[in-house]
Amino acid sequence: MDEPTNEVTVEEMEALICQLPTVMKCAVAVNDWGAVEEIHVLTNLERTPKQVVRDVESALLARWNLKIDHKRISVAQIVPDDTDKPVVRGASGRLWIHEYHMDLDSLRQTARVRVVFAWGEGEAERVTGEWSGHYLPSQYYQVMAWAAVDAVNRIPGLVGPIVLTECRTVTLANRPVVLVALSQYDRRRRETLLIGSAEERGDGQGASVRAVLDAVNRKVSRVIG
Repeated sequence: MDEPTNEVTVEEMEALICQLPTVMKCAVAVNDWGAVEEIHVLTNLERTPKQVVRDVESALLARWNLKIDHKRISVAQIVPDDTDKPVVRGASGRLWIHEYHMDLDSLRQTARVRVVFAWGEGEAERVTGEWSGHYLPSQYYQVMAWAAVDAVNRIPGLVGPIVLTECRTVTLANRPVVLVALSQYDRRRRETLLIGSAEERGDGQGASVRAVLDAVNRKVSRVIG
């Protein structure tokens, strides 16, 4: 059990946590004895959940010598709906990113991921892909790529399912770049390899979503164009 808050209030803890980088909102729950039971933090995708948890632990320890078990800190990450829309908007036969977000439960080490693609003028059509399961920090980019591929597979008229074969990060020109390899079977059961890449631009897992788009947009444009 974590130490009682004693001289520090819930409101003071929440105010401190909300001052940390990328934190948008937070909620602290304590029991009848004043001990911290759970800390829920809402952030964008500019920092990993592990970094956010460490920030929260360090801030509470430095300010009030309050030690919190990292398993009591839950981080949910979201991204504004308009992120990345200008990347491919304008051509009706191409997908563009409408929304993506990740809800991470650090207590149970699970995550739920949602990716929404749209095409056409005025967001006429949308497809939603999802992924949920146990999450490890090493899967930071993969989980969003899995959901992005799931969304692509929901496009009406797509010939053969697309599978995420590999997702990795490399360094090019001293910048991090996400690479994805996708496979698709056609009606003759011939496998086609699709390669996509995207530079990490400070939007976290958004790079893997853009990499999936880079790999599939030429193919799906022939379906939805």
